[in-house]
Amino acid sequence: MSTDEAPRLHFHRYEFKYVVSGEVLQNVLRELETRLERDMHSDRTGSYFVRSHYFDTDSFDLYYEKLAGLMKRYKFRLRSYSNNPAYTGPLFLELKGRDDCLVFKHRLILDPAAAEIAMASDTASLAGHLASRGNINGTGQRFIFDVFRKRISPSVVVDYHRSAFENRADPDFRATLDREVLAYRAGHDGHPRGDALQITSGFQVLEIKFRYRLPKWFHRLIQEQQLRRTSFSKFAWATDLAYMRGYDSHLNRLLERRTACLT
Repeated sequence: MSTDEAPRLHFHRYEFKYVVSGEVLQNVLRELETRLERDMHSDRTGSYFVRSHYFDTDSFDLYYEKLAGLMKRYKFRLRSYSNNPAYTGPLFLELKGRDDCLVFKHRLILDPAAAEIAMASDTASLAGHLASRGNINGTGQRFIFDVFRKRISPSVVVDYHRSAFENRADPDFRATLDREVLAYRAGHDGHPRGDALQITSGFQVLEIKFRYRLPKWFHRLIQEQQLRRTSFSKFAWATDLAYMRGYDSHLNRLLERRTACLT
C-alpha cells in the first residue's frame, strides 16, 4: 500500500454492510465500476491486502459487547497492509467503535520496528513505548489506559483482500468489497499463529461508508438487487472460530488467552 500522501487519522461516519454473491455481486461490482474509481492504493488486480491485529481481554469482554449489540462500544487493533511476518509500514494503532448509529475510527501512526521490538515482549511494552513518545494522541492514551486497566492483549488476526471504490470529487461516499477473509489466533506479539480459519466462502462483504447521505443511484441499486443490511463483524467471526467452537478452541480460550493477558 502506498504511503505517498498523509493518511487520514480520524473518521466519523455511517457504515452499512451487505453480504453479496453470484449474480448480485457481479451486478453490484458493475455499478461500482461505472459510478466510482478504484482506490488510489489498489494494485494491478484492483485491490489491496489488509491485516487487522485485534486486542481483547482474557474474558473476551469486547467480543461479548459486540454480540450483545451495545450501541456504545469500542475496540483496539493494529492495522497493516502486508502479510510480512514482521510489522511493516504503514502501521496504525486504531480505536474503532460505535456511538449509537455513528461509527468512529481514530488512528495513531506507529513505527513498525519499534512496535515489533515492543510486542516481542508483551502488550505492556508497547504501551510503555507509547507513553515514552510524549506526542501521542487520545487513541494512544486510551490504549495505554486499557492495557493496564482492562489487561487487553492480542486476540485474533484477520486477513482479507479489499476492492475499494471512491469518488475523489466527493469523498463523503466510499464502497468496499472484502473477499478471502481469513482468521487466525494471535500470538502474544500480535502475529498470526496456527492454521488459517476461513470466514467467507463463496461470498463477499460489501460495505458502504458515508457521512451525510447515500447517493440516489445506490438507493436504486439496493432496491433492484434487493440488498439487505446485515451485521457482519470480522472480529466477532474470527473470535468465534478461533476460541468458541469445539474442545480444542475451549482449551485455547482458557489457557492461551488467559496466559497472554497476564504477561
